[in-house]
Amino acid sequence: MTSHTDLNPSNARAGLVRSDHDAYVSTLPPAPRPAGDYIPVTRAGNLLFTAGHTHAVCGSLSARGAMGSARGPDLKTARECARLAVRNCLASLAHYLGGLRNVEGAVQMTGYVTAAPDFELHPRVLDGASEELVLAFGEQGRPARAAVGVASLPDGAVVEISLVVAVAGLPASAG
Repeated sequence: MTSHTDLNPSNARAGLVRSDHDAYVSTLPPAPRPAGDYIPVTRAGNLLFTAGHTHAVCGSLSARGAMGSARGPDLKTARECARLAVRNCLASLAHYLGGLRNVEGAVQMTGYVTAAPDFELHPRVLDGASEELVLAFGEQGRPARAAVGVASLPDGAVVEISLVVAVAGLPASAG
């Protein structure tokens, strides 16, 4: 597997964004508006960092509750929430960059999962987001990852994700 230190836009771009960039970007939801006093994307060198994004689409959450609780979602629903949350991260990145063509790959993802104290499948929930990143960027979309269980998230969300991606070909003042 190619390491992220070897990221190159001409290497391993087998994901959907590589083969049909515009079609993939057109499937993303509108970039979510910040829910507080922060910016959705910031840049340091060739890295872009997203703020935490939930699975809300157009302001509406598809599910609520804690994993492992009687009223919480099942694993399939939670994985879909993770997929939607990372798509919101990608939508914010696409808005910031004017597309995703300059993204070389995902570097790191942190996922927060609302969960009951005895829930142990946090990584399985986040697999939904990882699968979406591989769809978008091929193997370069498979990031280092942390899965964190929490008592609550904004608006009762099941999942919140923040993402770090590497970019190339941008002038120092881009974004």
